[in-house]
Amino acid sequence: MKRRLCRSVVLVLLAVAIVAAPVLASGCGDGGGEPTNEIVIGFLADFTGVSALTSIELHKGFNDYLKMAEEEGLLEGVKVKLPTYDSRLDYARVVPGYLWLKGQGSDLIWDFSPIFCAMLVDKHQQDHLPSYTFQSDLAFLDQPWMWSFGADYTTEGEAIIEWILKDWEDKGEAWPVVVGHAQIAGYQSSVQMQAVFEEYAADYPDKMVIKGASAPLGNTSWATEYGKLKDCDIIVCNLLGPSMATWLRECAERGYQGRHLGSSLSFMGFWELAREAVGDIGKLDGCLAIHNQMLWTDDSTFIAELNAALQKYRPGEAAEMKKGTSWPTGWLTGMILTDVIARAVEAVGAENVDATAINEALAATDIPRIDGWGEAFKYRDGSNVMYRMYRIIDFRSASDEWFGLTDWYMAPRWAS
Repeated sequence: MKRRLCRSVVLVLLAVAIVAAPVLASGCGDGGGEPTNEIVIGFLADFTGVSALTSIELHKGFNDYLKMAEEEGLLEGVKVKLPTYDSRLDYARVVPGYLWLKGQGSDLIWDFSPIFCAMLVDKHQQDHLPSYTFQSDLAFLDQPWMWSFGADYTTEGEAIIEWILKDWEDKGEAWPVVVGHAQIAGYQSSVQMQAVFEEYAADYPDKMVIKGASAPLGNTSWATEYGKLKDCDIIVCNLLGPSMATWLRECAERGYQGRHLGSSLSFMGFWELAREAVGDIGKLDGCLAIHNQMLWTDDSTFIAELNAALQKYRPGEAAEMKKGTSWPTGWLTGMILTDVIARAVEAVGAENVDATAINEALAATDIPRIDGWGEAFKYRDGSNVMYRMYRIIDFRSASDEWFGLTDWYMAPRWAS
């Protein structure tokens, strides 16, 4: 099959479109004759719940990648259709959403949350229907049919604490460092990270004290929880949407003097909410986050190309899209899944691509390191984690931008 390059990224690029409602999206062909097969990728996301803004911007990035692919004529012999289902981030809707997407003939389901995956892992395996999500889980780290971009919340928690301990030591601060954890009661990322933090505190009692405060999903009143964490040196914020924004406002209004560090789930998909809630962005200066994506302020070929694409496809929304990283994450997901589809077509022929062919192509993913990233996108050592690296980033109010603070690094379990 003839391959093309999309600017300087050495990938076979193809794309699919997403609609921001639970209806079927239109498909596209290669512009060079009638397609011989229809590939269906279902998107189980949240378009009206607390993470709706993130899902909508992911959709836009993915959809814009489709426009580029159509212009470049990258799709050979197949038509891609993307039915979407709005979970509303209501977990009672996850299984019905999966069944509805399966009923649409999905060859792959893009699960917005690893919590969805944990609820659906048995169904994916029984149905031989591959899942792709952003973050893995220890429960299905080596399970067939389950694929992720990044590592699990437990590993992320280790990476957070490792950096906090190293940074505290590098600054010569007096031990112990008191770490707070603002979290959602019963939520997977909160439960798993809290367990990691408590394990570290038990292993290093002279160096670390951990305090936790939790509230239900959607909570926006934080007086009690703030009282529990106000004396912490640093607070890991593991909250979503309006909860995260109102937590930061509570801390700002009460004069919290420590630092905030957002989990990968918390800040970057909802940062505009935080800016609006706090009002004076100077009060957010120095906020930190752990992150496994690129930033608009990075000096890399990848970001230069994304900037050009954003200006081309969404000139009127570019300023809004650059306030977070959901749009580029959607674009990146399109690139990755496109590479998968293209290799599946090459391996079995356009007319034969199905869930099994896509699953095999996912397993064989090996995209060389792209400028700006820390390593190649590849599944290694029997795990379903494609990209194992993190970095700490910080918000600088003077420029109203996020910047990389550290180099890319791995949590101990991967680094060893």
